[in-house]
Amino acid sequence: MRGKAILGTHTRPDLDAIASLYMFRQHGNEKEKKAALLFLTGGDEILTQITGITLIDRGRGEFDHHRGGLPNSTTSASLVAEKLGLSGEKPIQQLLNLVTRSDLQGISLPFDASDIIKCLQKNNRISDEEMVEIGIRIVADTIEFRERSLPRDNLWVKDLISEFLLKQDFIPPKFQQCLESLNNPRFERPFDLVEVLVTEKTHSQCEASRFGRKLLGLEYEDSLEFFRAKKEVRKAWKKEVRGVKIIAAVSDNKKFNQAARSEGATVIVQRNSTGHTQIYFDTEKADDLLVNTLVSMIRLEELLVQGCQIPATDFRMPGKMEEVPEWYFFKTLQIGKRRPGRFILNGSLTATDVPASKIPWETLLYLVECAILYQPFSWSRWKAERIAFYTQKGSG
Repeated sequence: MRGKAILGTHTRPDLDAIASLYMFRQHGNEKEKKAALLFLTGGDEILTQITGITLIDRGRGEFDHHRGGLPNSTTSASLVAEKLGLSGEKPIQQLLNLVTRSDLQGISLPFDASDIIKCLQKNNRISDEEMVEIGIRIVADTIEFRERSLPRDNLWVKDLISEFLLKQDFIPPKFQQCLESLNNPRFERPFDLVEVLVTEKTHSQCEASRFGRKLLGLEYEDSLEFFRAKKEVRKAWKKEVRGVKIIAAVSDNKKFNQAARSEGATVIVQRNSTGHTQIYFDTEKADDLLVNTLVSMIRLEELLVQGCQIPATDFRMPGKMEEVPEWYFFKTLQIGKRRPGRFILNGSLTATDVPASKIPWETLLYLVECAILYQPFSWSRWKAERIAFYTQKGSG
């Protein structure tokens, strides 16, 4: 690859990474437009030592919003847009707003670009290369829709969805709601399936229909996965502590969190077959006191389980705590009245290289219960008790 530019990003690329790649492919220099693409694993410490590759959303470098010293509202796509001189263009501004909502707030709307790309991410039959190909095509269509000021055609897309559903066993609620919305010719949702397919239709109606069926198939598979997750939730471990409902299970279903929330869970604990664990919260019910307490407890426990020294660090800090790389505390932005999301992540779709937690499953559930019970929380007392417990355990 001598003389050829190389762009590198994480596996299972999200909208932030895909929007960044779109801008390089569409607006970069000649080498960047034709750049080879690598999907990278390994920690940021390793990636920072790599030369000759433009890293996107990885490596804590120029185009990674996870590096320090940046405003909380920064995304990797906004860094790329600024570098390429695109920040002032209205269609790009609108795209960056969508990326912010998706990547920093965790909000997607049914059948919008963010939602479709998340369906791609969760589908193991779709390769990273195909994800980027489809994702860039979606972004390019929605940008072209704006640049050409194309009119929506809700009824045509509604007919396409109805035709697709005739061959399926049942109609998921998400699809039914979409049909009801599209029945209104004036319904608008920025960067949605209608914008994608209307743009495709101006080039080829046959290809637009084919691409539409492909995207609907991905959305339909995602809906089926949700119903499978609902069955898992019914069998999951459940407990209510001081009015806070906990649902926990060992599951690889990527819709488990959403299904558990639909059953009224405030705290959701999901451990994958790999040993990696994600903890989600309904932040309309769980306040920051509970979340901060739990992330502190978990990070301390991880260090104690592994026999590591306890640093004089604020264990509530968002993002990655260097001494405990197993656990990433993700705090989304608050925009408007909706309370921001909170996640405690031991690995994720886009961070597969994170080591699995060594905290036993039963201990983790005990910590969740204690985080709810022990309010107001005394960090110094809890830390002393857990250190004493492991000291006694080691000498016993």
